[in-house]
Amino acid sequence: MPLHLHSSFRSSQDYNLPAKQHWKRLCLACFLLSTTLAGCAGCAAKIRSAAAGSLVEDIAAVTARHDDVDLVAQAAPTYLLLLEGLLQSDPGNQRLLGSAAEAYVSYGALVEPDDPERARKLYLRAKDYGLRALAADKEIARFLRAPYGEFIQIRSHLKSEDLPIVFWAASSWGAWVSTNTSSLEALADLPKVIALMEWILSTEESFYYGSPHLFLGMYYSALPPSLGGRPDKALHHFERAIEIGQRQSLMAYVLMAKYYARQIFDRGLYISLLTRVLELPADQVPELTLQNIAAKKEASKLLEEVDAFF
Repeated sequence: MPLHLHSSFRSSQDYNLPAKQHWKRLCLACFLLSTTLAGCAGCAAKIRSAAAGSLVEDIAAVTARHDDVDLVAQAAPTYLLLLEGLLQSDPGNQRLLGSAAEAYVSYGALVEPDDPERARKLYLRAKDYGLRALAADKEIARFLRAPYGEFIQIRSHLKSEDLPIVFWAASSWGAWVSTNTSSLEALADLPKVIALMEWILSTEESFYYGSPHLFLGMYYSALPPSLGGRPDKALHHFERAIEIGQRQSLMAYVLMAKYYARQIFDRGLYISLLTRVLELPADQVPELTLQNIAAKKEASKLLEEVDAFF
């Protein structure tokens, strides 16, 4: 269910930050420096401060613009360890917690096709960080463990500036649920995830190229009608996401094929959507480059499997 590869954890108005440095090199340098200078409290504090600010944003921005999915997948663990180290000394930092949730769910999306079990563990860690980021606000924290009837009141306490935190918490939570569908406890959390995504949709439906619509499109496609599945609603959300993204977010086509076209057994639509992904350029929007290249890779694989589903 994850919708993204790496973008960055910042306000929804800041997704066009320029790439400044090669992110892998930055990760390695910062990691080595923090290890070497661990005994120097002043130096370590400066490194933590930089990483918690523009460094984290720069790394994420460069990652999103990169054109080598394998390189990013290989380098990502260094960045994850950097975030873990920073959080160990500053466990209540909401910004770092949100960045960790985003990073883990994004990395999980990279490895899930080849290693679903590993992805499940990554999504669990992402969910934990996402919920901790939400719980940093005490007014919101009291609703997170509450029954759904009380939990739904959380929406009246959320503010527009909470949107990125809420999105990554809901995305990681939903990704974890999607890999634990045999667990009744996990499925019981799904209405809470949907409530958060619907709040995002009502607050800013265009967030990250219509990603809330993609999430709900997958939700309404994947579930049977008895559990809330609605193919007609799924179609609306997928089409709206493609429209918001101005047909430049190729992952929207992949997800529509994978969830909606399969669900309604439309072989022609399935092939058409995936073929379009292969035909469109990946780098029209720089910050979607990595995601689009990953979408092309998955589209090729799904086309090879067409006879297995239809």
